[in-house]
Amino acid sequence: MTKTVKKVTKTVTKVTKTVTKAAKAVKKAAKKAAKPAGARTVDVLNVNAPGKTYKRDAVKYQAARKAFLALMPTKAPGFTQAEMFEAMRKALPEFGTTSGWWMKTVQLDAEARGEVIRDGGKPLRWRKVK
Repeated sequence: MTKTVKKVTKTVTKVTKTVTKAAKAVKKAAKKAAKPAGARTVDVLNVNAPGKTYKRDAVKYQAARKAFLALMPTKAPGFTQAEMFEAMRKALPEFGTTSGWWMKTVQLDAEARGEVIRDGGKPLRWRKVK
């Protein structure tokens, strides 16, 4: 090969590496930008899976938790699951059809943390610990 061909090959290789690095950087930045600013998660427990945690959106979780703990009674009889679903639907209309999912997530977490207990009987009832 001639000197000119070697120089061109070397230059093309350098440019290719630079373009590859730039493409990776752009892809990484795009992925980061896709997340909302200040996106945070919180670790949630589940009474049915001791020791395991699940990552959930912190803003939605905190809103659901605040509403859930505010509406839960401290005296027996507690709420049935259907009553909890209805109360959360009214407390969090902005959550739409996911309010029940968030209610169950918060209920299982609060139960695992000992903040909510199940009262025996049928149907099952839950209430807040004093």
